[in-house]
Amino acid sequence: MEQTPQRKVTVIPKKPVVALTALGMIIRLRVCAYCRVSTKQEQQLDSLENQTTHYTQFIQKHADWEFAGIYADA
Repeated sequence: MEQTPQRKVTVIPKKPVVALTALGMIIRLRVCAYCRVSTKQEQQLDSLENQTTHYTQFIQKHADWEFAGIYADA
């Protein structure tokens, strides 16, 4: 019976979203959203407005995030 070689697994810890500088200041993550619709139909433009509103509010709810804006395609 053949033995399969043992695999070595290295776990890489995730980096924190909020980090401290050498002076103890908090570094906030800059976050933006990309919103788009495929056509310029009125229904789609409402969807673009809804996406923009949703992601703006979502990002601004996180105290450790800095809102960097909305990028949109229509």
